[in-house]
Amino acid sequence: MSEAESQHSICEEEPRTSARARRPIININSNDFRVDIPEFEGKLDPEEFLDWLSTVERVFDYKAIPDDKKAKLVALKLRKYASLWWTNLCAKRIRNQKEKIITWEKTKTKLKARFLPSSYVQESYAQLHNLTQGHMSVDEYTMSLRSS
Repeated sequence: MSEAESQHSICEEEPRTSARARRPIININSNDFRVDIPEFEGKLDPEEFLDWLSTVERVFDYKAIPDDKKAKLVALKLRKYASLWWTNLCAKRIRNQKEKIITWEKTKTKLKARFLPSSYVQESYAQLHNLTQGHMSVDEYTMSLRSS
């Protein structure tokens, strides 16, 4: 197998599955890495959304993406329901004479408001509060470690 064929086989994309679609695409060409923002379809799965959001943040950090480009890059990666929702949100803002969303922080706030149910944070806090270590609550367990 020639070097060109070998590189081609390394760089071929695997068929996309839902789990694969959430991960960034990394292609190895010589000494260069291609890291891309994963697509987001807008499924109402808080864990999937938070995983996607975390990956986006890591890609931004790795690629040192300037703040003024982040919102536009993410908008390009929205698919299916998420893309439709974003298009409608932008159109509604224009109709209501609100300014365009241009910052990543504002974009992230809007995405979280839509794809992260408010009950998710409350449920996560309740799960953490009710976490146990053996027969003791985490608070009791922590206190027992301090007194030992």
